[in-house]
Amino acid sequence: MKLNDAMRMRDRPRWFVMIVGFAAMTGFATMTASSLAGAASSDAVAAYATAAASQLPEQARSAIESIDGAPRRLLATQAYLRAERNLLTRWSWNDREIAEYEQSSDYQAMNAAVATVNARFQAQNPGYSLAVNTQVRSLDLQLQRWNENPAVGRAAERIYSMARDEVRNGEYPATPNAVATQHFVAFLKSLSAGAPLAAPGLSLHGQARAMDFQVRKGNGTVAGPDVASVADVWEKQGWARRLRQAIDPAQGIFVGPLQQPNEPWHYEYVK
Repeated sequence: MKLNDAMRMRDRPRWFVMIVGFAAMTGFATMTASSLAGAASSDAVAAYATAAASQLPEQARSAIESIDGAPRRLLATQAYLRAERNLLTRWSWNDREIAEYEQSSDYQAMNAAVATVNARFQAQNPGYSLAVNTQVRSLDLQLQRWNENPAVGRAAERIYSMARDEVRNGEYPATPNAVATQHFVAFLKSLSAGAPLAAPGLSLHGQARAMDFQVRKGNGTVAGPDVASVADVWEKQGWARRLRQAIDPAQGIFVGPLQQPNEPWHYEYVK
């Protein structure tokens, strides 16, 4: 309070000064209570997220430990819970499985299919070619991208905010029990995914089941796997349509493109 304000306050009636002081104390108490409630609900979310994650297979629990920040961990936990019985069959290969695949006839067949699509694309679009990274995407790289992607962070904050509201307004004991944990799990599974990336371990790239095509001209990239380029490059310049035309005869081998999120370069390899 400034000096002049204090002098004016001194000249006020005692009852007025008491009312102003009470209002200030009440406002501070309300703000403190609100802050404490927010902190308590965040602690409760963390407790219930841990309880929910404890139901997951060891692979998923280990991945969660490598994720930065409670919101991103919760978003990944939600994805793992929604995967249910398909979690382990979809889980990314380890180094041994990747090495075995890269020596297999399946790997050779996949590269041959990509080469056929590229030859067709070059014939339809003289001067241009396709580039595809056929390497299996490791779990470590998936974790890195999950931790660094800003859109994942925004989606994680949204789901964490909803989880805070759920535990604050629902009937959740401070310490998770079996019934309350299952209620929280059901709540998480009821939410739509919303993440722009598959959770670490669940990417189709982790089993060589997804291909990201890039359009090249010489040594330069004309259209790459960049979400910001979808409207102006892939759609407006027609590269999404041209890629589909090259891939369409291979339907049954490649399926796509990915619709949610909109990635015109992303096709699933199903053979």
